[in-house]
Amino acid sequence: MLNEKRIFFQSGDLTLEGLFADAGSEKGAVVSHPNPVMGGTMHNNVVECLVRAFYENGFSTLRFNFRGAGRSEGDFDEGAGEQDDLDNAVSFLMAAGVKTVSLAGYSFGAWVTANYLRAGPPVDRVILVAPPVSVDRFPGENIAGHVDLVVCGDRDPFCRVEDIVSFADTVRSKIMLISGADHFFAGKEGRLMKILQEEGFSL
Repeated sequence: MLNEKRIFFQSGDLTLEGLFADAGSEKGAVVSHPNPVMGGTMHNNVVECLVRAFYENGFSTLRFNFRGAGRSEGDFDEGAGEQDDLDNAVSFLMAAGVKTVSLAGYSFGAWVTANYLRAGPPVDRVILVAPPVSVDRFPGENIAGHVDLVVCGDRDPFCRVEDIVSFADTVRSKIMLISGADHFFAGKEGRLMKILQEEGFSL
């Protein structure tokens, strides 16, 4: 059973809140949430699916609120400061004894994760769920080979099928489309969880 504890960690001068589940493992995962300006927080349904998928596969997990969300200090920084937040979340996991860190992001969290990869951090597995490639500019060939799985609904206006297929091809990632799912995966959480379990950890 997932047993998360509320924690706080520093990102520069800011204190951020998170939920940490210690699996007693040397492998861990950081999960990033959707846009806080649109109400996104670490308590999102897709974020919870990602956390459970990793934890049930033996990973310690950390989901956290970006600056300005929930109890995290600061203000929305259009993705720049949020990359620092992600970097400090990775540092928190490593300080907790994790040796290999994986990343997973949903929507805006996928954008932050993809851009964070440009710096070449030593991460293991990377999963992007509903990266909004149809509306936001994403890195491409410079992160090729560093994304393992992309998941998107085939009715997602922010992640249109033709755009996500092109993106996955550019970054050389496996791609899975969920029939009938939009950007929010309402009612499709079970299908998303099954894909994460069957595809996200078979690499």
